[in-house]
Amino acid sequence: MLAVGLLPLFLMGAAFALPALSLVVKSPRFYRAYATAVSLVGLLIALAVFLETRGGKVVTYRFGGFRAPLGIVYAVDALGAVLGLLAAFVLTMSIVYSTWMVRSRSEHLYYTLMLSLGAGSLGCLYTGDVFNFFVMLEVLSLSAYALVSFYRDNPKAVEASIRYAIVGIVATSLYLLAAFVLYGSYGTLNMADIALKARNPAAWTPYSGWVFGDVALSSAIAIALSAWTFTFKAAVFPNHFWLPDANPEAPTPVSALFVAVIDLIGAYGIIRFLYTLFGEGSAVSALRYDILLVLHVLGALSALVGALLLVVQTDIKKFVAYSTISHMGLAFMAATTGTESGVSAAVLQLISNSLSEALLFYAAGIAIVAVGRSIEGVGFLRRSRVASVAFIAGLLNLFGIVPVFVGFWSKLFILMALLEVGYLASAVVLVASTGISGVGYVKLIRYLARSSPEPREDPRLRSLAAPAVVIALVTSALVALGVAIVAAPEIVKIVMEAGAAAADYASYVRAVVGW
Repeated sequence: MLAVGLLPLFLMGAAFALPALSLVVKSPRFYRAYATAVSLVGLLIALAVFLETRGGKVVTYRFGGFRAPLGIVYAVDALGAVLGLLAAFVLTMSIVYSTWMVRSRSEHLYYTLMLSLGAGSLGCLYTGDVFNFFVMLEVLSLSAYALVSFYRDNPKAVEASIRYAIVGIVATSLYLLAAFVLYGSYGTLNMADIALKARNPAAWTPYSGWVFGDVALSSAIAIALSAWTFTFKAAVFPNHFWLPDANPEAPTPVSALFVAVIDLIGAYGIIRFLYTLFGEGSAVSALRYDILLVLHVLGALSALVGALLLVVQTDIKKFVAYSTISHMGLAFMAATTGTESGVSAAVLQLISNSLSEALLFYAAGIAIVAVGRSIEGVGFLRRSRVASVAFIAGLLNLFGIVPVFVGFWSKLFILMALLEVGYLASAVVLVASTGISGVGYVKLIRYLARSSPEPREDPRLRSLAAPAVVIALVTSALVALGVAIVAAPEIVKIVMEAGAAAADYASYVRAVVGW
């Protein structure tokens, strides 16, 4: 399917074209309209890819027409399609929100980096090649480093960007080393080819031939190296430290992308590697349970640490960052149960977390412009009914106690997945982290009811049309998904398809290499 290969390239091409266009067109309005139009087209393409994968179909695109595993191939199943649609939606919302919030002489560079970040994210979700995943991860990461320090006159932003970049480079380098190990053992970088040979070392495929040496040892080493990278990108304990540092200094729409898209890639990487590539029956089956257990414990610690630390935050951006850490921990707990239902619960949790955390940033961004980042300033949102209602909706969704929101169902699905495998202690962690974080969410609602400091003079506060549209759309998505889970069984089926697709390596292999 051409759209699969077109989307990341389209976004990347559009991103690189904008600096050239800025030499001719000097209007910030043009840059905003250009980025908005490109992101909307990207969202439509992501929707088309999603619809094409319904019914368990894996759609592929072979670059240059080369037969896999000789050339790079994009292979998108239900898992990649659902998360890709989510990433494209949040990217579009953040760009539309940016047209209101970001004011700079370098707006063309800002939107170039935003589109590049979107291209890297979707490239990671769509690619079927281990090395191309690294390339797209680098595109995503470099864009993120630059966006953190976009306000170059802020020393804290520059410092946070440098720290984030140094540790991020180490993380992606470890993944690159994992790719080298896999190539040396399997003779291929194609994910489907590796998935086939990990379960059948005697398999032979054109161009890559047979495996070399002890694939169990090399696979274990590659998983260990890449898991460090994925937990870093997902901001899971103990690799969570970068998010509360980098997130607050970035422009607010970028902060939304950090918690809604970049963290998503880390969770996706864990699921793809431990289910599709090295799932049940693979060369590392004996170690896979231990690897999943270690990651499960890290997820539980992340859920508790994030919940405990968010309660004491006085900076609204850091509050949301620690909330993300806690909820990503819950997603990891579900994804590492080793079951399809666990992966499905993790996917639903990723959707819930991405939408609600981004919504909090979109709503709080108005208060940040008016009075600053202190949580006491959220009281300013009372002047906008849309923003205040959406802010409460986002908090209630994260709390997970109201059935009308998708957050209630994601936590219920996680609880069921944990009980299915007998993880009673983990179920207690889920309940405990929910209760602890709930204290913080209630505290924010109380601050919303109080009066805020007098707002500063800012021309952006004269019209809130753009942020109001974004906030309304994201809130509607949260409510619609929650209601649809009860009223439309088709939504639950889509989530279950995503979980099943991750474990269905046979269909993935068949679609890519023909076995």
